[in-house]
Amino acid sequence: MKATSLLLLVFAIQEGRSNGEEETYCTEQRGTIIIEEKSSVTIPCNFTYPNPKGKPVDVRVSWTQSKSERCGGAETIYNRTTNWTHDNYKGRISLGGNPNGERTATITINDLRRTDGPTICCRIEIYVDNTYKDGFQNRHGTNIRFTDEFSVEQTDLVPAILGEDITIPCLVHYKDPSLIALVSWHVGSSDVCAENTIIWNQPITVNPGERWSVVAFPQDLSLRIKGVTSEDIKQYCCRVGTKLRNNIASSTHGTEVVLVDNPLNPVFEVVQPEKTSSDVDDSANISCSYKFQSDTNLLWTGVFWRVGSPKGAYAYHPFPAMVHSTYRGRTELRGLADLRIKGVKDTDNTTYYCFVMLKFCVGNNKSSSTIHYGRGTKLDITRKSKEDSQSDNEIPDSNTWLYVLVAGLLVLIILCAVIFIILKKRGILCQTRSGREDVKYLTSNIALKDQNSSGNVQEPAVASSTTAQEVSGEVLYAHLNESSLQQKTSNGSKGRKSPDDSQIVYATVKPTSAPQDIYATVQERR
Repeated sequence: MKATSLLLLVFAIQEGRSNGEEETYCTEQRGTIIIEEKSSVTIPCNFTYPNPKGKPVDVRVSWTQSKSERCGGAETIYNRTTNWTHDNYKGRISLGGNPNGERTATITINDLRRTDGPTICCRIEIYVDNTYKDGFQNRHGTNIRFTDEFSVEQTDLVPAILGEDITIPCLVHYKDPSLIALVSWHVGSSDVCAENTIIWNQPITVNPGERWSVVAFPQDLSLRIKGVTSEDIKQYCCRVGTKLRNNIASSTHGTEVVLVDNPLNPVFEVVQPEKTSSDVDDSANISCSYKFQSDTNLLWTGVFWRVGSPKGAYAYHPFPAMVHSTYRGRTELRGLADLRIKGVKDTDNTTYYCFVMLKFCVGNNKSSSTIHYGRGTKLDITRKSKEDSQSDNEIPDSNTWLYVLVAGLLVLIILCAVIFIILKKRGILCQTRSGREDVKYLTSNIALKDQNSSGNVQEPAVASSTTAQEVSGEVLYAHLNESSLQQKTSNGSKGRKSPDDSQIVYATVKPTSAPQDIYATVQERR
C-alpha cells in the first residue's frame, strides 16, 4: 500500500512538471552601469513565474542593496507593498513598470551617492489567493560604478554566427591607462564572474595561429575569438590589474555569447521588408517584427542590427561600443525592433539585417537564449531633384506669410498717404462748398499767372447755364472753383448767380500756344 502511494506521488509530480508547474522563476537585470556621481540611474527588472490556472496572482516587488557582487543576504532599501523606504534613500526613489501585467519593474535612484549599492537587486514575491507562494531574485543584480573609479565594463550579450570571428569588448575606466599591467579572461557557464575559471593571461606572446587573442594589449583588452564553434557558447569575464599592488578590477557579470539559430529551421520568425528608401540627409526607418509562441516563459528580448551581411558590423547594438563608428550616435530603436538611421548618407546604401534574441525561463533562475535574423532590407538612397528642392524652399511657413501680408499692407498705406498729400498740395483734390464729393475734375494745363494779378477776368455771354465749357476763337471759357481762384487772385473774381442759385466764376484764358499761358484746375459743378 505504501509502495502504491509512493508511485502515485511520483506520477503526480511528473504530471505537474509536464503541465508546466515546475519552478520556472527567473529575473533578468543589466550587469553593470557606469554613471556619474550625483546623477540619476534607472534599473530595469524583467521576471517570469508559473501561471496558476484560474487563481488570482498578486506580484509584490521589493528592492535590495548588497555590498558584494551577489544579491544573497542583501538589505532592503524599498518595499513597494508597504511603501517603506530605507532612511538613506528617502526622497530619492521612484518606481515604474507593470509587475502584475507585463511582469516588469524599474527603480530610479536620484542624486546617486558613493554609499549607494553598489549592487542593486530586484526581489519578487508571488502570492496566490492571498497566500505566499514563492520568492526569488536575480543572483548578480546590477552593479553601479562611478566614472572616476577603476572599473571594467562589458556588454551583456554578443550574438555569433557559426564560423564567424567575434570580439568581446572589455572597456577599462582608469585615470592612467599606461599603468595597465595585466588582463585575464575567465570563462564558464555562470553569470557571476567569480565562479568562472581563467582561460587567458596577458602579457604573453600570442601565436597567430591560435583562435584566442587580446586585440591590442594594453590599449585594447577585448578578446577576439576566430571561427566561433558551439563550444564557445559560454559566459566571458574580463579581469584587469595595474602596476600598483592589489589594484584589480573585474566585471561582476560577464558577456554571454549566443549562437544564432540555423536559418533553415528557426525557432521563431523575424520579418523584414525586401526594400525601403530614404532621401539623403533625411531619417530612414527600417521595420522589423517577430513572431513566437505566446505561451512560453519569455523573460527578455534583445534586438540588434548588422549591416552589409549577417556577419557584418553592427549598425545598432544596446552596448554603444559594439556599434561601428560609421553609425555610432546615428541609430536607435523605434517601437519593438524598427531601426531608425538619422542623417542618411550615400554610404548607407546597403542591406540591413535585424537580429532578435529571446531569452526564456527554463527553470529556477535558469534561462535559455535563442537568436534568429531576417532576410535583410535593402536601403535605397535617393536625392531630391532641383525642382523639388526649389519647391520646398519656396514654400514659406505660416509666420512668413503673416510677415509678408503685414509688410504689404504697411507699404500700401504709406503709398496711399503720400499720393494723397501730393494731390492735395497741387490742388487736384477739392470739395464743393456744400461738402459733397460729387465733383468732376478736369485737369488742364491751366494755372494762374500774371493775368490773375491784373484782374483780367471777363464775364462772357453764356449760351446756356448748363454749359460746362465753351471755346470761342482763341478764348477758352471754363467754370472755375471760386475759392481756389480767390486764393490765387489779388483783385477777386467777377461772378453771377446761376439759375439754380449756385455761384459760377469764369476766367478768360488763352491756349497754351499763346505767349502768356494761364494754368488752372477747372471744375464742373452739378
